[in-house]
Amino acid sequence: MRLFLSSAALFLWTLPLQAEEKVERLLQALQMDEVIEVLRDEGGEMGQVLQENFLDNNGGHVFQKQVDQIYDADRMRSQVVEVFDQSLTERELDRAILFYESDLGQAIVSLEITARIALADEAIEKMAQDAYENGDKDSELYRLVDEFIQINNLIEENVQNSISADYNFFRGMDFDGVLDDAELLAQLLAQKDSMTEETQTWLYSFFLLAYQPLNDAQIRENIAFSRTETGRAVNAALFESFDQVFDTIYFELGQAVGQVLRGSDL
Repeated sequence: MRLFLSSAALFLWTLPLQAEEKVERLLQALQMDEVIEVLRDEGGEMGQVLQENFLDNNGGHVFQKQVDQIYDADRMRSQVVEVFDQSLTERELDRAILFYESDLGQAIVSLEITARIALADEAIEKMAQDAYENGDKDSELYRLVDEFIQINNLIEENVQNSISADYNFFRGMDFDGVLDDAELLAQLLAQKDSMTEETQTWLYSFFLLAYQPLNDAQIRENIAFSRTETGRAVNAALFESFDQVFDTIYFELGQAVGQVLRGSDL
């Protein structure tokens, strides 16, 4: 009996480890470390934007170092791991791994990362936006990109995440607790239409650029995966995890900005 209990205990103990290994395997297939590195690079740019727009360039090297510490790769990754571990069943993990480890899955992930890096260049971003705004809306590529964006609800999800991040940023700045949370949220929601338009332009520009090397059948296969229960679950896990990541980051960015402003007032 004791041997049976020990064996059962060992079996139960190994299950979380197996799930953890599958999460790690999926994150590797999604090239999550590369994605996070891109986000860290964008964080450096965000630091410069905050310096110019909020601090009149008075934050200096100390502020920029704070920004770099806030965009902590290990913490960002651990937040993604936690959400994936809690959100995805083993069956979903298995099916997601099968898709993203395939040649097509890897091609899609690599193309998306490459396009995101490219759009950091203002000239390329403008070119991509012009291609979207002035391009043929009846082309098959546009139709497929449109279907992919709509199926995954990418515009609304990104807008909601942006509003949440901005909300946390201003809460972080509010050292004295003088902000009215309801009023702040109302002000942010009042900007939703403009944010939606901006988000739509960026998303279409991004995917038209990223998926241009793919043929129609490959994009359709990606869309088909997005329609599955597993595809929807992975999409939801990605949005939830990065919502948490950016809520944390933007709250701390707000705190960092607030500290500089408070120091300037002393």
